[in-house]
Amino acid sequence: MSTKRKNIVFLIPENETRESHTYHYSVVKTKNTTAEKFRFKKYNPVKRVHEWFKEVKAPSHSK
Repeated sequence: MSTKRKNIVFLIPENETRESHTYHYSVVKTKNTTAEKFRFKKYNPVKRVHEWFKEVKAPSHSK
């Protein structure tokens, strides 16, 4: 088995917080993309506009 872990991060709108956001995208980071934080202009279907999304840490799973 491989011991490599996937680095899954969330993209949330820049003007919202991690605790209260309207929509998020999940992204897998690779070795080539770990240098800086992601910032993309993507579509927010809740607000029906394109806006800037920034990278935040994905929440941990509770069992």
